[in-house]
Amino acid sequence: MDVLLALVVIGFIAWWIRYNQLYSSGSVKVPFFSLGSQSKAKRVRVAHRPAPRATTKASPAAQREIGQAVSKITTYTHNSEVSVRLLHSTRQANMSKSMDWCAEKVIDDILRDRR
Repeated sequence: MDVLLALVVIGFIAWWIRYNQLYSSGSVKVPFFSLGSQSKAKRVRVAHRPAPRATTKASPAAQREIGQAVSKITTYTHNSEVSVRLLHSTRQANMSKSMDWCAEKVIDDILRDRR
């Protein structure tokens, strides 16, 4: 009797591991331990993958301008990755403005948020 129970438990564990692998890969849409109706299972979040960025090369003058803007912002953020992200998001929101204007806006926003 104990051997039979052990085999059933081992079989269930093997099935459960395989099911979780299929769920992780997206082949199965409903998690095994979902509680409630099917509509709740649909709300399971999937990891967000950002869209690939365009890899266009900027001219040397534009690269120099971007580098200067990032270095200006970095004096306030102390992190170049954050500076690039802030400059990029501001530039996307204000495409018609110059790079210098966007850098000044980011700096003004940082100073405003510190108050």
